[in-house]
Amino acid sequence: MRKSLITLSFLFILTLGFSQNSNFKKNEISFGIINISQSPKNQEILFENSYYFVPFSNLTYKRFINERNAVRLRYYRPINKSKEKPPSNWNDNSKYKEQVLKIGYEYIFKQKRITPYIAIDITYLNSVSLRESGGGFAGSFNGVEKDIQGFGLSPTIGINYNIFKNIDIGLESNLSVLKYNEEKITSSKVFYNDPIECLIETDDYFEYIFNPIVFLVKIRL
Repeated sequence: MRKSLITLSFLFILTLGFSQNSNFKKNEISFGIINISQSPKNQEILFENSYYFVPFSNLTYKRFINERNAVRLRYYRPINKSKEKPPSNWNDNSKYKEQVLKIGYEYIFKQKRITPYIAIDITYLNSVSLRESGGGFAGSFNGVEKDIQGFGLSPTIGINYNIFKNIDIGLESNLSVLKYNEEKITSSKVFYNDPIECLIETDDYFEYIFNPIVFLVKIRL
């Protein structure tokens, strides 16, 4: 359902953009060169700090309706982190994958050299994490696997600085407030020959992700 909504929204952007007067048919592609993002919750073993740095983090397509209004679609480069200890008496291995898509509306205050703007995006997040630990003399095992689907809104503030006729640089800050649907599978055994016991839990809750700094390079086409 959520993926279908994103697909339909993207088609809406294309239809809206190409139906405008030719005087206002302006496209923009922007590249997220530097992104400082809040670390995913409960992933301390992989994200050692509260915030982490992501180079070349996103690609945004923007369609201007007129000088003050635009619609935009943003694709984030997937996050893929892992940490595996070499074979030893006790192993502790972790993996994390995350994909984020955003689609929304932007309002530009002035079309001058320095241009502030605000935006609101519909955000979709999918993440999968796995942590397995075990070993020792008894051969015990513990595993936790999480599959999270998040859907919500991301208010954004930003500012552009025009450095050339069709090239801008910009800074953004956004806060994503998401409703998470989480499936958690816990697996464990005490001794090597024991069968693995599994417990499946589901939960719905709200979470937020703060991106204090996103540095962008923007090109008008």
